[in-house]
Amino acid sequence: MSSSITYHSQIPRSWLNIELFHTPQLLSQLQQPTVIKHPSKNPTQNPRWLVTLQHANESSGLYAFLDTWKRLNEQNIELNHDLYFLIVNGYGATAKEEYPLFSRRFAPNQIDFNRCWTKPGELGRTDISQLQKEQITELTNLILQTSPGYIIDIHNTTGDNNPLAYIMQHKVSPSLVNALVDHIIYSGELPGSIMHRFQDVCETLTVECGKTGTFPSFLAGRKIIDNFIRYSPNQIISSPAPKHIYQEVGRLIIKDTVDFIFSPHHLIDETSSKLFLRPDIEQLNQRNAIDFGPIGFCNSNDLPIIFEENGKDQTQDILAKQGNAILITKPLYGQLFTTNSANIRVSELGYLSRKL
Repeated sequence: MSSSITYHSQIPRSWLNIELFHTPQLLSQLQQPTVIKHPSKNPTQNPRWLVTLQHANESSGLYAFLDTWKRLNEQNIELNHDLYFLIVNGYGATAKEEYPLFSRRFAPNQIDFNRCWTKPGELGRTDISQLQKEQITELTNLILQTSPGYIIDIHNTTGDNNPLAYIMQHKVSPSLVNALVDHIIYSGELPGSIMHRFQDVCETLTVECGKTGTFPSFLAGRKIIDNFIRYSPNQIISSPAPKHIYQEVGRLIIKDTVDFIFSPHHLIDETSSKLFLRPDIEQLNQRNAIDFGPIGFCNSNDLPIIFEENGKDQTQDILAKQGNAILITKPLYGQLFTTNSANIRVSELGYLSRKL
């Protein structure tokens, strides 16, 4: 269709011969954003879109895509809607001399794909390359041309988390979310995200399958996709409401000038200026921060971590020091906390949410 994206009108037959654990063999054919259509013989509903690898280090969706393609083919599953698969950044996921397979959120010559989707009239990123801009423009036009009914953007976390969904409240049917996950977070606006761009076009949500590169996250992604494909908006809701619903509050960011390591409390060097984070901090995910206790320790008088809510510094309302311990002072719940230092540097330590 265009030189900046690749389009397949059906699942390539050769891809179906690739064994599931050999999924990375696909990457050589995914060096630009790639759309694969699985057409319905008798479509009576609007198309559905599945998106993955917006972040090139989050691999579960790609494995789940290949598994889904095999099952659609082998079981001859008939759908009443066209199904589109979008693999965004196979280029960034591919191993290079300077970094291994699935190791970076995006390549050095890219910016975060999930911060590039702008609505009409919004100012786009000024640091985006011309190629990446063209790719997003073509993908946006293609998605709009199909008149989608639903879009699911599949991600992973770099820390241990239960599978969860981010949605804009009142923008997604409860029955759809209930069919996919047990943990739901009502999200604030994230300009540039695919959810922000298409939330007024169709029901759009982001799902996190769990820790990237793990078998449980693949199984979670497989189940989410299967339930999404088979979901009927007219079905009688027999499943219970999600067990856990949260409202996103904000995120914790380590200051750029702060050196940090993960170290148990008893190994802290009291003469060091470093921030010592708890090595079990991922256990804060979906847990009350008051019960968890200190998230880290530092010897300086100033807090080395910022709490940001809707772009505003609200650190003094959320964080406090008790001796050298850093505490979260409100009964908020952790989400997406990670021990992945590279991810922390380019994004955040974790998010805090209010349980509803």
